[in-house]
Amino acid sequence: MPTAFGPIVTLCAKKDLQRRQRRWADAAGVAHDAGGYVPRLDENLRRPLSGAANSAFAASPELERRRRQPPKMLALHSSAALVANVIDYWTERDASPLAAALGFAEPCRAIRFEAPFPTGLPGDPPTVDLLLELASGRRIAVESKFSEWLTRRPRNKAVFKDKYFPPGRAVWAERGLPRCQALAEDLQARVQRFKYLHAAQLLKQALGLSAAARDEPALCYLYYDWPCREGRMHREEVERFAGLIGDELAFTVLTYQEIYRRLRETRAAEPSYLEYLRARYFS
Repeated sequence: MPTAFGPIVTLCAKKDLQRRQRRWADAAGVAHDAGGYVPRLDENLRRPLSGAANSAFAASPELERRRRQPPKMLALHSSAALVANVIDYWTERDASPLAAALGFAEPCRAIRFEAPFPTGLPGDPPTVDLLLELASGRRIAVESKFSEWLTRRPRNKAVFKDKYFPPGRAVWAERGLPRCQALAEDLQARVQRFKYLHAAQLLKQALGLSAAARDEPALCYLYYDWPCREGRMHREEVERFAGLIGDELAFTVLTYQEIYRRLRETRAAEPSYLEYLRARYFS
């Protein structure tokens, strides 16, 4: 049974997704251990990382060596590997098809991975998995999820650190985000709870975005959908989050399945890239 000593995991659905990744690796001749970790990063990628992506991930926790397990990005079920396999292809070519697949009419002129957004508060700033800069200069932050959302959020842990609620201040409201402020307070007081969506993480990113955005803060939640009961609950929570924050943040939601379908329909990408994604993630 799940306990208060660790996160509650929806074992069946999450293990199913991880098992599928191991089956792909076996069929593709990619070596991995029993936990689904490959021995070298390049074996988890369609191609080696571009220079900019390599620098970004090398400086992030994704490639940090851990005491009991390999770096997180070496896992077949790694979200960082997923976003790299889908997005890094576009960093050194015209990324307009990618921007269109994400729902933006204007071209994309720059792509950054693991982008920090300082909030003005002490400690490490929140980081977004992906930052797109459009031709107009507008920046879109993208939070990417693979299997992480299938781990239920812990009940007995503080949602935010105390620094997000300094005495006499309302840090989100000060940045023009009063509905985000209200939701953050309700999460901290346990008035609101999300079992699968990491709502606090999105609110932290919204705070950082509001400090850095030249115009309306824009955050895209991009996740890998999975057919299960938890998937339905997760989608409902995403909709509830969007309703609670309203239009004070340009918040959009997409699945990796939608992105892949749109990219395939444009026929703007190399067949080998699309076939790798199909075989590994979308077959």
